[in-house]
Amino acid sequence: MCGRTACNLKRETYCKATSYKNRKETLYCQPEWHDEMNDSIEFKQSNNIAPSDVTPILVSGEEFVGYPSRILTPMVWGMIPPWHKGNFNNHGLSTNNCRIENITTSKLYSEPLTKGRRCVVICEGFYEWKTTEGAGKKKPYFIHMPQKNGVSVYDRNAWESAQWTEQSGWNGPSLLQLAGIYNKWMSPDGEVYSYSVITMESSKTFSQLHHRIPAVLENGQLIEDWLDTRRVSASQAISMLRPIDNLMWYEVSNIVNNSRHKSKDCNKPISKIVNKSSTFMTSWLAGKNKKSDSNDEDQMRKKQKN
Repeated sequence: MCGRTACNLKRETYCKATSYKNRKETLYCQPEWHDEMNDSIEFKQSNNIAPSDVTPILVSGEEFVGYPSRILTPMVWGMIPPWHKGNFNNHGLSTNNCRIENITTSKLYSEPLTKGRRCVVICEGFYEWKTTEGAGKKKPYFIHMPQKNGVSVYDRNAWESAQWTEQSGWNGPSLLQLAGIYNKWMSPDGEVYSYSVITMESSKTFSQLHHRIPAVLENGQLIEDWLDTRRVSASQAISMLRPIDNLMWYEVSNIVNNSRHKSKDCNKPISKIVNKSSTFMTSWLAGKNKKSDSNDEDQMRKKQKN
């Protein structure tokens, strides 16, 4: 299951974070960003991306536009049926996810799969909701790749300040890269590209959150094989997808439940969010003398520890 993601970085950061080595090259290269292919549909950064929103998608430029390298291009999340008439976001089908079990027989998904329209869905992470025992309520969690050196995946500065060189590539946080398929839909105004995320039965570890999991491409070789539709057939590509066990997650605020909420706090751990009451308390304390401030804050820290 994948119904909400975070894509809150600059274009150039995504280009750097998806850099790679060609099989015959020794230096890293970045995919180029292409806007012009998608009927002027624009990507808007957000920590709360929902189906029908637009996100950056990694594709083989050779297959997509005859370009010799990989490219990043904005696409609509949720594959638009080719036979649909009307606005792209009112076809009435739930197509943000594509079940791997049905992909080869589906009227909607089998044709783009056969035609080699495979893509990589990139994001900082995705959200999942877990039903709490007894209460019947759902708690939201943010799921992401393991990060090195204690990097916080929600810290945008960690992404934007990371370095990239041709010799060493990207040294910043790790994106989550998911297997997807895309297709082209003809609107009255031009071509629109849209995609679906491939999902499967969860791994043993992730099943404690949800029984379905996106197909994660966890290393460079898997990404290369998934995008190389001339060398790797559709059946071979599907057979190499596996549920992985090393995803990380933490609980986040329920503000993410509403897709209209685009706050920077959406993908922060709830322990890192300053709420209105604590902000008010901080302002109130600031009006007292320094000695009183120090004593009050010490008492607050002791209570929190206890």
